[in-house]
Amino acid sequence: MSLDAALRSRIESLLQTHRIVLFMKGQPGMPHCGFSGKAASILDGLGVEYAHVNVLTDQEIREGIKQYGNWPTIPQLYIEGELIGGSDIIEQLADSGELNQLLGLPSADRTPPAITVTPTAAKMLQEALTNAGTDMALSLTVNPQFQTQLQIVPNNANAIATEIEGLRFQLDPISTRRADGITIDWIDDVRGKGLLIDNPNAPKID
Repeated sequence: MSLDAALRSRIESLLQTHRIVLFMKGQPGMPHCGFSGKAASILDGLGVEYAHVNVLTDQEIREGIKQYGNWPTIPQLYIEGELIGGSDIIEQLADSGELNQLLGLPSADRTPPAITVTPTAAKMLQEALTNAGTDMALSLTVNPQFQTQLQIVPNNANAIATEIEGLRFQLDPISTRRADGITIDWIDDVRGKGLLIDNPNAPKID
């Protein structure tokens, strides 16, 4: 089924008016799906100006953009009228540094951050990695609110990585800046049991 000429014109007008356009569900500050939130967060973290289109408020655009670029899912990122891809591709390009080039930004600083892991925390994390299987690593992400997430993920050769206490930590370029100086500890006391992460870069709460 061909795309309606009027709808095609609307989409092309958007792409011609704005150099960078993110078609997403919701808005950057209030995404309505995790994939859209991830895409917007990556662009926000790079400090780049971009237009966003909330497809949830425009059913024609929501279906039409899928036909226009022959891409079945949302979000979709366009740069200078060219479809770059969805959330996973945006993340891969950000990890490799290619997204900076596409956006005309300086190359990202890929220097691994300084991370401290206490021996007890290292032991617990190593056990978790061993149970997860082979060729796995720890993904460390720090969002704009400095909330830290630690996950077990497949080894990614393109990620910024550092090895500490026999553990491989993988980070995206934005989290790398936010994570410098972080300490990961394991507690088992009146506060509970689990990982305790202290980030000196997080805003102080009065």
